[in-house]
Amino acid sequence: MDSLITEPKTRQVKSANSVVKRKPGRPTADAEINIEHLCDVAVNVFAEKGYSGTTTTEITKKAGVARSLIHYYFGNKEELWKASIKRLANEFIAQFEQSKKIHKDLDGIQMIKVVVRQLVHFYAKYPAFPKIIAQEMDEHSERSEWIMNTLIYPLFNLTGELFKKQRKLGNVKSIDKEFQPSILLGMASSFFSNPFLNKHLYDIETFDEEVIERYADAVVEIFCYGFVNKK
Repeated sequence: MDSLITEPKTRQVKSANSVVKRKPGRPTADAEINIEHLCDVAVNVFAEKGYSGTTTTEITKKAGVARSLIHYYFGNKEELWKASIKRLANEFIAQFEQSKKIHKDLDGIQMIKVVVRQLVHFYAKYPAFPKIIAQEMDEHSERSEWIMNTLIYPLFNLTGELFKKQRKLGNVKSIDKEFQPSILLGMASSFFSNPFLNKHLYDIETFDEEVIERYADAVVEIFCYGFVNKK
């Protein structure tokens, strides 16, 4: 599948770690820039402050890079916002495509379990991602339309055929399909939005690997066996 990200023309990634070296004409900042690190920092700041409340100055300070480099690579705050979100979406797509190859011999229901588990681990790794999506969907902005057209529809289409086939085969319950994404995405992500609550109510560390795996087991159990017709 083609990447959802269209790389800025001036960017040239030199290594697997996305470290980009300065070229002639670039502002004379004394550094290399790690695109992945910068985008991760940006996502967390956008999730915390919202798009309007975030400045590129704050992002660059937290990322430890010169502000001029942000403008060199991305042009403006909106393009950095887009690139940061698309990078995460592309990671999920790459994981999904890899899962299809590795688990190609699994039947449909078993593959659904793989997808559910992948979602849980993705949200555990990037708890800021659903926060940003929720912020923009609530504001009904031009960025909301961009998210729908560039991310939501392509991401939903990844698993659409999988669920549609199992529905036709009678392997899943006839729950209205428009409810399915909210049920699954809500279960997969909400736990990681409340680490303070989880710690104080249950004395558990939300992002501990063992806790994440136990939560993935629980989501698979509830979603699949509450959703899948037992035989």
